[in-house]
Amino acid sequence: MLRGTAKPRLGNPDPREALATVIDASRDSYAALSRMLDRPPSYLRRFVTHGVPVALRPDEHRRLADYFGLTERQLGIRDLWAHQS
Repeated sequence: MLRGTAKPRLGNPDPREALATVIDASRDSYAALSRMLDRPPSYLRRFVTHGVPVALRPDEHRRLADYFGLTERQLGIRDLWAHQS
């Protein structure tokens, strides 16, 4: 399984790791999901493996959570953009 670069904070799931877990358990590819977001095929894989971009846009988080039938919190999406140092 791919591991994200961000560290979990206060026991909350790491958004990159949570996203990788959901994608790896699905039949969907990173490239197909990236295209669903109108992004280049490597967009989500780079986010998960290299931390680029630092955070997905809130509407992208929402679309992915909706697509997988999860809440944004279940997908590990909480305050990733709140602490960018």
